[in-house]
Amino acid sequence: MKMEEIYDVIIVGGALAGSRTAGLIAKNGRKVLLIEEHENIGVPCKCTGLVSWRTPEILKNLPKKLIVNKLDTGKFNAPDGTSFVLKSKKVAYVLDRTGLDKFLFDQAIKSGVEVRTEHFEDFQYVDDNVEVRTNKGSHKTKILIGADGANSIVAEKANLEMPKNIFVGLQTTAAGNFQQHAELWFGRNTAPNFFAWVVPENNELARIGVSTPSSPKPYYERFLEARLGHNGLKPDVAGIIRYGIMKDTVNDRVMLVGDAACQVKPFSGGGITYGLIAAQICADAVEKAFEENRFDYDFFKKHYDTEWKNKLLPGIRKGLLLRTVLYNLPDFHVNLLFKGIKLFGNNILSNFDFDLLSG
Repeated sequence: MKMEEIYDVIIVGGALAGSRTAGLIAKNGRKVLLIEEHENIGVPCKCTGLVSWRTPEILKNLPKKLIVNKLDTGKFNAPDGTSFVLKSKKVAYVLDRTGLDKFLFDQAIKSGVEVRTEHFEDFQYVDDNVEVRTNKGSHKTKILIGADGANSIVAEKANLEMPKNIFVGLQTTAAGNFQQHAELWFGRNTAPNFFAWVVPENNELARIGVSTPSSPKPYYERFLEARLGHNGLKPDVAGIIRYGIMKDTVNDRVMLVGDAACQVKPFSGGGITYGLIAAQICADAVEKAFEENRFDYDFFKKHYDTEWKNKLLPGIRKGLLLRTVLYNLPDFHVNLLFKGIKLFGNNILSNFDFDLLSG
């Protein structure tokens, strides 16, 4: 009689955080199954792909072909047209975002990760295992990791409450005449409670988008008209970002990573760097769990939830404060603030770093 296969770890979600976590765990010799509902990895794209200098430091084997552009200045635009340019201490990178997901996915497979194209539905505890149910059957595992994004089903089924704070983004890639700096545009009529952006791939092509708490389409069309002189381009990137601080990102035999754990910069919505950092912490916690044969809530709370929060929460709290202050200001006050920065910016923001704005 054939024994039922039991995985060490099942990860739901094959995008950046899921693939990276899977690959790191598999490199430790664990049997890993990655469940991803999309056949084409990285599609649909849900991210601008602007990352700070930290990302290539973490991914030391990142192929150079995935770096589309390098930027070291950002132009900030107030509602009344007041603008200023800041130079970053370190360069930021514009990445082929779909290519990055595919690269990490391929790396996971090379590390021994098994992949199935299935849709996660639910799980239940069975003896000392987790039984994972998908649209194509069921699988057993010692540990379940949810890397299934801002609307994580794993989080829902594990009774891990997610913040209600969300914003929705739309982006297109457009031809035009672009200077080599990232542009951020603020204002109630431009992008309430967030900003619009222009991130150049080169002098003639840029990623242009808008994000708002809800219904970004009219703002997207208005911004294209204002920036390009037309608004006929359909978005090729759309995504939901959930931000805030979750009380728990673990339960018995369950962990969340990436957007599913709200490991996201609240000011910019970027989650690439945070997701990569958390993936390593998660993989380390998994290895320690098998070494000590501990898979309970208390263990994962100590070795994963607390660990990643110690590393990332200072930045998340700073982002929450910044967005609360800036995004709640009336346009009149934003205009005054930008005028002040324009006059005294060299002293006020001499330590500007793209890490604040990027993924």
